Amino acid sequence: MNITMHPRLAKFISSVGSPVLLFPLVISILFIRKLGMARAVPMVSTVCTIFAALSLFLLIRKIRGSITDLDVSDQKQRAANVFLPVIVMLLLAVGYFYLTNQPFVGETLYVGGLLGVCFAINAVKKISMHTVVAIYLSTIIVPISPWLGLASVLFSGLIAWSRIVLGRHTQDEVLLGWLVGTGFGLLHSYLF
Repeated sequence: MNITMHPRLAKFISSVGSPVLLFPLVISILFIRKLGMARAVPMVSTVCTIFAALSLFLLIRKIRGSITDLDVSDQKQRAANVFLPVIVMLLLAVGYFYLTNQPFVGETLYVGGLLGVCFAINAVKKISMHTVVAIYLSTIIVPISPWLGLASVLFSGLIAWSRIVLGRHTQDEVLLGWLVGTGFGLLHSYLF
């Protein structure tokens, strides 16, 4: 059975499932759920600032022609344009959280570890970061809300499929992203 996805639908799903949008949205909701709005403000502000800065950085790089697309689908363009800037910003966030006695220092370092592993893998084989982020977030949602987690896992599958339909990734790259995201998500749920 061959099921297809219309390219417009694939583009929409891929855009909604972009790590730059999905990660800060889901993590902010989890922060607020765990701490309440007032206590979550510093963490939510930090996460949103990191991803707003990354989005602006990528937009400028795209306008200048330094990257071919905002997804940074070119494997060689990812190190300097995605991985290194995000890891630096995460380390700054860890420092801020630590110095101001905020929670989630360990979890933030853990996400940095996830990105470091993806960075190392990307040096050898391209990996779908859309898939990594989507399934990682889904895996950490499941213990909190099984039904929402299941819906999120299904949406992660659509995100992965959209990346293949759009020609941004092969099935192997998406599968690799699925395995890394699931592994880190399961370990996250165990550790934290």
